[in-house]
Amino acid sequence: MTPDLPREVVALVNGGPPGTAILTSRALHYGDGVFRTLLRHEGRWLDFDRHYVKLVHDCRALELDPPHVGQLEAELEALGGGRAQPVVGKIILARAGGGRGYTPTTRQCDRILLRYPAPRFPASHWSEGVNAIRSTVMLAAQPRLAGVKHLNRLENVLAARGWPSGVQEALMCDAAGNLVCGTRSNLFWVEPGRLCTPKLAHCGVSGLMRARVLELARSLGLPVDSVEAPVERLRAAREAFITNSLIGLWPLRRFDDHDFGAPGTVSLRLQQGLAHPALLDSP
Repeated sequence: MTPDLPREVVALVNGGPPGTAILTSRALHYGDGVFRTLLRHEGRWLDFDRHYVKLVHDCRALELDPPHVGQLEAELEALGGGRAQPVVGKIILARAGGGRGYTPTTRQCDRILLRYPAPRFPASHWSEGVNAIRSTVMLAAQPRLAGVKHLNRLENVLAARGWPSGVQEALMCDAAGNLVCGTRSNLFWVEPGRLCTPKLAHCGVSGLMRARVLELARSLGLPVDSVEAPVERLRAAREAFITNSLIGLWPLRRFDDHDFGAPGTVSLRLQQGLAHPALLDSP
C-alpha cells in the first residue's frame, strides 16, 4: 500500500510502489497514454485477454509499445483483492520519459496499475433500466483517435457534471448532432429487424463490452448496424441500452422525455447472454 493514497486504493508503477517520477509523467502533463478499466470478480480479472487486445490496438494508435501480456497480468495479480468482494482495476499505459515539450522521445510505456473498491448500484438498474439525458457537451472529431481509450477525457468530465436527480447517464453527440456514446458507456438501440450502435468513425471510445455485445448479437442471429444517426433515431427506437465493462448492460428506461418501457426483449436476451455479474448495493 502507498501511504499517500486512500487506504482502500492500491497502486503499482512499473511493478513497484509509486515514486516521485510520476510527477513528470507524460500522462499527467499531456495525457500521453491509454487506459482500460476492468472488474475482478471471485478472484479473476474478467475479460483480461480482451482488454489486453484493446490496449495493444490503442497503443498502436499513439505509437506506443505495449508491455508483454504476461508482465501485465502478473502485475495485475499482485494488486490482489477481489475474492470476497469484487474490485475494480485500472491499467494506464503512459509514454515513458519526462521533461518538457510535446514531442515524444520514446515508444516505451510506464505501467500504472490501480485497484479500487467496486461501485455498487440498485438491482433495478439491471431489471428496470436507467434514465439518461442528452448532454450539451459535443465531442470533437479526431479520426486518428476515434475508438481509442486515451487519457484525454475532459469532454467526459464536462458532460458528467450537473445531472438532475435520478439520472444515471448523459448521452453525447458530435458536432453534426449524431449520437456517439455516454460519458462512461456505449449506446445501443433496437429498430425493426436490427440492433444499432453509433459508428465511432470520428470520435468516441470503442469499449470492450460494446465488442462483446456485437459479437453476442451476431451469434444469436441479430443483424447489427454501426450507424451515424441523430438523436431522433434513438427517440423512435423500440428499446435501448448502455454498456461498459463494470455494469455489463443496463436497459434505458427513459431518455429525456421519451419512455422506452424497459427492459425490452432484446436487452434482456443480451443481458442474459453476457452473464456479467451485477454489482448490487445490497448483496
